[in-house]
Amino acid sequence: MGNVFPLLCILLMIVVLTKPAASILCNKTTDNVENSLKQHLFCNGYDPKIRPAKSEFDAINITVLPYVYDFEVHLHRSLMELVMNYRVMWQDSSLQWNASDWSNITLLRPNYDEIWFPEFEHINSDYEGDPSRSCSNPHCVLSRTGKLICAPICKTSAKCLPDFSRWPYTTVTCHMWFANRDKELVDEINFVLNKKYIATRGNTETARWCMKSFTSNQTTLDIPGATKRTVYLWTFGLQQTPHIELVILYFPSFVLVVLNMFICWLHSTASEKTKTTLMSLVCHAMLLIDMIIISANIPSIILFIMESMVLTMVLFVVTLILRWMHDLHTTPPRIVIRWTRSLTGNRMMEWFVQTEYLSLGHKPTAETNDTELKNWPAIVKLADRCVFVLYIFIYLWLLGIRVPLRHDKYNSNDPDALCSN
Repeated sequence: MGNVFPLLCILLMIVVLTKPAASILCNKTTDNVENSLKQHLFCNGYDPKIRPAKSEFDAINITVLPYVYDFEVHLHRSLMELVMNYRVMWQDSSLQWNASDWSNITLLRPNYDEIWFPEFEHINSDYEGDPSRSCSNPHCVLSRTGKLICAPICKTSAKCLPDFSRWPYTTVTCHMWFANRDKELVDEINFVLNKKYIATRGNTETARWCMKSFTSNQTTLDIPGATKRTVYLWTFGLQQTPHIELVILYFPSFVLVVLNMFICWLHSTASEKTKTTLMSLVCHAMLLIDMIIISANIPSIILFIMESMVLTMVLFVVTLILRWMHDLHTTPPRIVIRWTRSLTGNRMMEWFVQTEYLSLGHKPTAETNDTELKNWPAIVKLADRCVFVLYIFIYLWLLGIRVPLRHDKYNSNDPDALCSN
C-alpha cells in the first residue's frame, strides 16, 4: 500500500493487455506484417503444451505479482471472497524476433490458448483448489525479447478467523494457499512471488471492512492423502470499522458509569440510593443481554459491563451494611475512632466529608468535631466518601484496560486501504 507509481504501472499494463488479440491462422496467406510474425513464431513447431525450457530438467522461473482488487466478508460463514488481479511474467526464448525484420514491431498480443501458460491454483482451508483456468480475462502480451506477461483476473475465497477480543473493533485474519497446479512439474516450474499490492480504494470512514495487510510466506502444505507441496501461504488482515456499534454500545455504557458515580455519591441512608442501585443492576443486565456474541473469548467491553455490574452489586451490599451501622446506638470501637480521626485530620478531608450538595434529602452538617467522630453516622459518612473515591479509581482502571478505543492489530501509518461495505 502507498506505492502509487507501481500500482499505476499495473493498471496501465492491464489496460494494454485488455486490447483484443487476433487469432493465428497458420494456413492462410496474409499481407499483414503482424499476422505474418505470429505465423513465423507459432506455426513452425511451437507447441503451447510444452514448457518453454532448454531441457526437460531445467526449471523455469515464473514471476507473479498479485494485486488484491476487491473483497467481501461473510463473517457468519467465516469466509472472505476476493478478486485478485495478477501480473504473471516468464521468458520463452523460442518466441524472440528481430524487430527491424518485422517493421519494428516490438509487441504482440497472443491469445491465452495459443501460448504455454503456467498453471497455478488457490487452495482453501478445505484443501480444494481453484485453478487458474477459471480466471477471466487472461490477456497476454509478448515482447520481442521473448518475455511474456499475462494479467488474469481471478475470483477466489479465503477462510477467516475473527478476533472479537476487542469488539466492536473486530479484526479478522484470512488465509489461503497459492501453489503450482501442475503435479508432474512441481520442481520444474518455480513460482517467484514479487511484490504484493492492495488497492487503495474506498472510504475508511464509512466502510464496514478494510484490508490493512497482505503477507506471504513460503511453506510446506501437507494435504491428507497426498504428497507434501511447497506453497505460498497468503494471510490477509482485515479490520472492522464500527459505526452503529459505538453508539448503541458505548453510549449506554457511559450512561451507566455516570449513574453509578451519582449513586455512589449519595448517602447510604438516602432511600433513593438502594432504589437507583437496583435500577442500575437491571440496566446492566439488559445491556448484557443485547450484547451477547458467540465467541471463544469474551470481548473486553462485555467484561467491562460484567465487572461494572459486580461493582454495582457490591455497592448495594455496602449500602445495606452502612445503613445498618448508621442506626447503631453503641459507641464505635477505639480503633475505628482513631482511624477516622487520622483520615479527617486535614481541612481537605473535612471539606470532602461535609460536601453533600448532590445528596437528596440531606442538609450540610456542621464541622466535624470529637463528639461527631464518636458517633456511627459520622463514620458512615466518611465510609461513603471513601467508597466514592475507590469507585472512581476502579472505573478509571477498568476503562483503561477494558474499553477499546481503536484497533491494536494491522494498524498502519498509511491511512489508505482497500475497503468494502
